[in-house]
Amino acid sequence: MNGAATRSEHRNRGPVVGVVLTSPYPLARVTGIGRFVQDLVRFLGLEGIKAEVVSPAGVPGPSAPGEVTLRWRVFASLELTLATAVKLVRTRSTFQVVHAQQPHLQSLAAILLGRILGKRAVLTVHVRPPVGPGMVRRLAHRLISELCMRTASVRVAVSPFVARTFQSKRPAVIENGVDTVFFSRSAEGRRKIRARLGLRAETAFVYAGRLTSTKGVDFLLDAADSELLDGRLFRLVLLGEVTPDEPDFLQDRLRSIANPTRILFVGSVTHELPEYLSAGDLFVAPSPYEGMPLAFLEAMATGLPPLASDIPVHRMLVERSGVGWLFPSGDAQQLAKLMRNILDHGIPAQWEEQARAMVHRCNDIRAMVAEYVRVYEGLSPQVEAEPA
Repeated sequence: MNGAATRSEHRNRGPVVGVVLTSPYPLARVTGIGRFVQDLVRFLGLEGIKAEVVSPAGVPGPSAPGEVTLRWRVFASLELTLATAVKLVRTRSTFQVVHAQQPHLQSLAAILLGRILGKRAVLTVHVRPPVGPGMVRRLAHRLISELCMRTASVRVAVSPFVARTFQSKRPAVIENGVDTVFFSRSAEGRRKIRARLGLRAETAFVYAGRLTSTKGVDFLLDAADSELLDGRLFRLVLLGEVTPDEPDFLQDRLRSIANPTRILFVGSVTHELPEYLSAGDLFVAPSPYEGMPLAFLEAMATGLPPLASDIPVHRMLVERSGVGWLFPSGDAQQLAKLMRNILDHGIPAQWEEQARAMVHRCNDIRAMVAEYVRVYEGLSPQVEAEPA
C-alpha cells in the first residue's frame, strides 16, 4: 500500500459513520469495480462505518437497495446521474463521505453535489480504458475525467500504472486487496469441483472474468484451440458471464473452433469461486489492459500461478511474487507455446505458497480498507479542492 494517500491527515479529523459509494456499473455483473464496491461495503461495516451504494440495476426485475432501474434507452448515464443526486440529497444527514468510482458523469455529479452539501469527496480510478470512436465522445470523456480529478478532495488510483496515466492531479495509490481468508486453497473444494466438472488427470487452465473480446478471451480461445497443443491433456475452464454488448460472443467463438471439447464453460460463480479456483492448476489472464485485477489477486490467493499478458500491472505482480509466466499481449501463438511448455514441464511445486504469500503481504483487503478509512477521516468536512 502507498502511504501517500494519507498525506491529508494533518488536517482536522472528523468521525466518519456513513459513506455513500457510487458506481456507474451494475454490482450484479462480473466486474472488478462491482467486486471492489461490494467488498469495501462489507469491510467498512466491520469498522463500524455504514456504507450505502448507488449503482444501476444489472438485471431486470425488482432492484436491490441502492440500485437504480434505468428506463431511458438514450441518455442512461444522465438518468443514473439524476437518480444519484436525488439519493444524496435525501440521505444527506446519514453520511459524511461520497466515494465515487471512475471518472464518469455520475461521479462528477456526486462529487460536486457532495461538496455543496459539505461532504468529503473521494474518487477512485480503477483503470483508464480506451475510449470508443468519435470526436464528441472523446472530448466529453476527457472533459468529465478532468473535472472529476480537479473537484475530488482526494484522488486514488488502484495501481502505480493507473496513477501514471494522469499528467496532472496525479492520484495517490492504494492497491486493490482481496479477502485472503475467503480466497484460500481448499483440497476438499478441489476434489469436489474437479469431480463435478469431470476433470481427472487434466491440467486445468482457469479464466475468471467477463467473457468478452475486450478481456482478450477471443485469442485465449484461439490459443486453446491451437494444433500446438494436440496430444496434451488439459482443459480451459471459463468462469464468468458474457456482456450485454457482446451477448453472442462466446457461442459464436465456440462454434468456430476445431476442438470445443477442450473448453469447459461454467458461467458465473460467486460463493464457490475459491473452490473453483482451487480446482485449477494455473490462472490465465489474457487482458490487454488492467488497473489492478481482482480476479488475478483472488487466483494467486488460492495458490494459482498466473499465465498472463505482458502488461505493466501483470508484470509487476509476477515480478513481485516470483511466480508465473508472461506472454506478449494479443499473441495467441505465443500463449499456445507457453501452454505447451507448461504441460510438458509442469509447474514448480513451491509456486503455490509463493503466490499466496505475496497477496497476504501486499494485497490483503484489510490493509486496503484501513487505508481508505484513514483517507476518509483525514479530510475535514468542508475541505476545499486544490486550486486548478
